[in-house]
Amino acid sequence: MGCIESKKTIEVITDSDIKLVCNLDVFGDKNEPERVSGGGSADDAITTTTTTTTTKKQKNKLKYDPRVTAKYELKGTMGEGSFTSVVWVENRQTKQPYAIKIFDAKEGREAFEAELTILRRVRSPFIIRLVEVFENVDKMYMVMELATGGSLMDRIMERGPCGEKEAIRVLKMVLEGVRYLHHLGITHRDLKPDNMLFYHPGADSKLMITDFGLAHARGTADATFMSTICGTPEYIAPEMVLWQAYTSAVDLWAVGVVAFIILRGDFPFYHVNRSKLYKKILRGSFSMDDEGWSKVTERAKEFISKLLEVDPQRRMTAAAALAHPWLRSHAHTSSRPSQDVTSGGDWSCKSSTHSSQSACSGSLRAGRGRKVTPGDLPEPRHHAHRT
Repeated sequence: MGCIESKKTIEVITDSDIKLVCNLDVFGDKNEPERVSGGGSADDAITTTTTTTTTKKQKNKLKYDPRVTAKYELKGTMGEGSFTSVVWVENRQTKQPYAIKIFDAKEGREAFEAELTILRRVRSPFIIRLVEVFENVDKMYMVMELATGGSLMDRIMERGPCGEKEAIRVLKMVLEGVRYLHHLGITHRDLKPDNMLFYHPGADSKLMITDFGLAHARGTADATFMSTICGTPEYIAPEMVLWQAYTSAVDLWAVGVVAFIILRGDFPFYHVNRSKLYKKILRGSFSMDDEGWSKVTERAKEFISKLLEVDPQRRMTAAAALAHPWLRSHAHTSSRPSQDVTSGGDWSCKSSTHSSQSACSGSLRAGRGRKVTPGDLPEPRHHAHRT
């Protein structure tokens, strides 16, 4: 996997590095459509046991493109959405594990194209890596790097908020990924702990940004503004709430929300009523004065405040955030993955216990899976071109 060798040189993956298999014939009888609804369950075709029956193996062949099953052995289901599913597979020849994200061609085409456009361009240790793509008239398959350590949100929910040393280690990796994306003119637009995956369960695991279905790639050097309303309510920036044309600064606001969650185990802005939530975001009204913040340094609080700056022009960029004194205060805490990383692990709780789960606000659970609904936002003053 590629890496950033220096701050000045960023390696961009070329089309030749990705194997794209397009417009494959429909497998089986061309007059008989595949009997799988968009985003439907894959449980019938996938099993993690060693006692897989011949019948289930036959179902695998019927359910998935044989070009995929010929190369990869299906091991289990990792997750499902309205028009996507993610399965765990193993390369039959190398035994290397991967994840395959499967899109329903009818319902998921737009999301697939958006994500593919981004992933074909990027190569960073802090961004999930695309390996190859298969496509037929019914489904699209993205073979991707497998992350087995769970999401950042999973870890926070299981262990509670973490100490500053680990927070710095995690946020450095997030910001390195964001800086790389912004250098390429890519804005993620849905940064949150659920979309940040640990490569493995260990304390020294790297963290990777994933899920680029809402991302936007700048077409030209001058096309810096966007206007599409999208993302997750608790993470969207004030300028988006106001329907204003916005820039990649919305990603840094989201990083500020993530930093707050990591250290406190709660959202900086939350209300069950979305209208009231958005009013809090517009005011930039959050508090770091309660007991939960008593042991957090002033530098850490300042770092968060400079990201949760209502004025996007005054908000820190990714480069400025990486240069902030708080992130530099632990010089030995590296953002480099694998054995080069100083072991973190200073989470306040080490296992999934009642105390660690109660340390995280119930709002974190309530906020998972929510999406922005434009109708819930204040009436727009004007509409710009959608990008």
